[in-house]
Amino acid sequence: MSAQPRPADGTLSPLGLPRPVEVRPGPGGEPRELRRPRRAPLAVERVQETWRIADEWWREPPLRRSYYRVVLEGGGTLTLFHDETQPPGLGWYEQRY
Repeated sequence: MSAQPRPADGTLSPLGLPRPVEVRPGPGGEPRELRRPRRAPLAVERVQETWRIADEWWREPPLRRSYYRVVLEGGGTLTLFHDETQPPGLGWYEQRY
């Protein structure tokens, strides 16, 4: 196991930050295809699970996300979310654990 190098200032880097992805949604808004930067598109075989989060109402804007646990064609699963405060077509992320 290799250790991640620390930044020059000695601070720690957070783990599991969401990564932006491009998503082509289906007619109901669910993800049908996703593309990571500099990679080929990945087709979504099916949505396994969905859930919504509306939290931190005191923030501006408040936290509003739709999550999708998806099964990819050829195997593998990912968790994606759409930031509902973003304009249509923007605000899609891969949630890493």
